[in-house]
Amino acid sequence: MRELNKTAPALKDHPAQAASAAGAAPSGGTSTFYTRREIRFILAFALLGTLFDGAELNLIGFPLAYISDSLHVSTIALITVATVQGFASILGGFVFGTLGDTLGRRRTFAISVLAFGVAATLGGLATNYEIFLLTRVLAGIGMGGLFGLSFSMFTECWQTKKRGTMGGIIQSMYFVGEILTAGLIYLFLSTLGHDLGWRAGYIAIGLISLVIGAASLKLLPESKQWLAYQEHRRNGTLPPELHRSKVPVIDIFRPRFAYGTVLFMILSTAMFLTTNSVGAYLSTYLLKTQQLPLDTASLIVLLGYVSTIITYSTTGFISDRIRRKYAFTAACVFGTVGFVWFLSLLTSGHAHITGAFWTAPAFWALMMCAGGAGGFGVLGVWMSEFFPTRIRSTGSSASYYVGRGLGAGVFPLFALTLAGTVPFALALGIIGPVAGVLFSVLTPDRTGRTIADLE
Repeated sequence: MRELNKTAPALKDHPAQAASAAGAAPSGGTSTFYTRREIRFILAFALLGTLFDGAELNLIGFPLAYISDSLHVSTIALITVATVQGFASILGGFVFGTLGDTLGRRRTFAISVLAFGVAATLGGLATNYEIFLLTRVLAGIGMGGLFGLSFSMFTECWQTKKRGTMGGIIQSMYFVGEILTAGLIYLFLSTLGHDLGWRAGYIAIGLISLVIGAASLKLLPESKQWLAYQEHRRNGTLPPELHRSKVPVIDIFRPRFAYGTVLFMILSTAMFLTTNSVGAYLSTYLLKTQQLPLDTASLIVLLGYVSTIITYSTTGFISDRIRRKYAFTAACVFGTVGFVWFLSLLTSGHAHITGAFWTAPAFWALMMCAGGAGGFGVLGVWMSEFFPTRIRSTGSSASYYVGRGLGAGVFPLFALTLAGTVPFALALGIIGPVAGVLFSVLTPDRTGRTIADLE
């Protein structure tokens, strides 16, 4: 897993950059070389960060009916909570992304996880709707830093030739987190009843998060590239063009990066729109439209998660061989075919799924739709390679969580109104992979580049 970075041609103009890119200590003495132990800890916390990002998203959706009963509010009110939480994550993306570039990856990661842990724990203790809403806003802000921080730390330490493959595996943990949340809350609902059950689930996930957040303060290594950059800033050895603003958000919209920033926001929105069209409507479609029993519908939803996990990992693997943008485009083409297939079955009246679901074409079309968000498997690494060390956390977090707010927060509110029925609202997710195909070819790509402190 070790890699001694080689000096990139673009860095030859600056001796300090060349020294840093080779893994040696720059003028101030900070080395950018990672030990095996440091890489293992960074990978572990990147996996956990993405897992809890997925776990957080399922905390409202899975026990929604039971939370509604406990707090004496409508399901619409809780859907509003999910939307507000989505917008809060946009704020968190900018806030924690900025802190990751100014305060450091390690401390910001810990603050982000601890904030979510506190929010989840207090959410389980909430006695009314207003308090619950506030805890979800805090959770949304707290989780706003995890994606950008996880992929920034990982990209800065991992070998270039296999960066996409492992990045796809890291992103797959998102759905492992969703499965974990569903399983844990189901366990407590089954043993403690509906009111205590969802509350115990929230508290358990919150306490686990607090332990992981505290552990990261001690065990998670700080980015060597970030430390070296900070040392250059203190020593006054930065080339003028590599100075960072006090507010890095300004930098990601400067002419050199604005084009990529906007396109990554579009691609992120497209992927969230894809995955949330399936996530928001698949269960209802199977239970209400197809009249399937709960266990069969739950199994199909689980298989949809598995399909997405497979495409995440596959897209990441492919991106190491044919470049990030082309792997992303291929995943979007796959998803577009699935949505077109499902839409054609709907319009022709052949979208039937029975207990023997594996024999139904609609089932396989839906599995392709679920896998249509496979572009997520490469998006984190792709963005992290585009942005330089000084603004990597800000650029990655802002791009990802703007997409999450729009694709996962805004779109579900209007999809059903636009489509008219649940099946067609699900099929409306075709907008995501089609947009992904169109915009991915325009997005800049720096596949497999060496990461240095001065870029």
